[in-house]
Amino acid sequence: MWRPPALGIVIAERTLKLERPGRRATAVRVKFGRPVRAPRPERGDPWWCPVAISGLGKRRLEKVAGEDSLQALILAMELVGRTLPVEADRAGGHLEFLGERESLVFANTFTSALLARGLQNCITGLVDAVDALEKPGPKPVARTVARRLRALIESGGQRILPERSHFSL
Repeated sequence: MWRPPALGIVIAERTLKLERPGRRATAVRVKFGRPVRAPRPERGDPWWCPVAISGLGKRRLEKVAGEDSLQALILAMELVGRTLPVEADRAGGHLEFLGERESLVFANTFTSALLARGLQNCITGLVDAVDALEKPGPKPVARTVARRLRALIESGGQRILPERSHFSL
């Protein structure tokens, strides 16, 4: 199966800092090549995203396959985000980007968005529950409110609630 022989055109790069106790910090460079396919691809041939890594042991070139160019690029970024911290640990240190150790590539944007959406869903659910419970009238509403809040709790706040008045009977 064809694979890209070199990094090719660099579309993105990042310099990370390798911190090790008792030693000066060193730079670890990661370069992402433009995703490419075979010169004459056949049906089903993957896209490849080459990744060059230097500064953490021997310089190397990884080649990550995907169904399309975007998937190849995302998988290459995930490879870097998941494997480089392990390699830095084996080298007796840790990697940082902008002073953060946890997310070297995606900077927690995905996690932050999920947390924000979950929090908003929880707050909306609580506001609607209080409105429904304070509404004058029959009290079987409490069971409906409890059932819907239980579903929200079980989803970890990720269940998207319908627009306002979803607790009304």
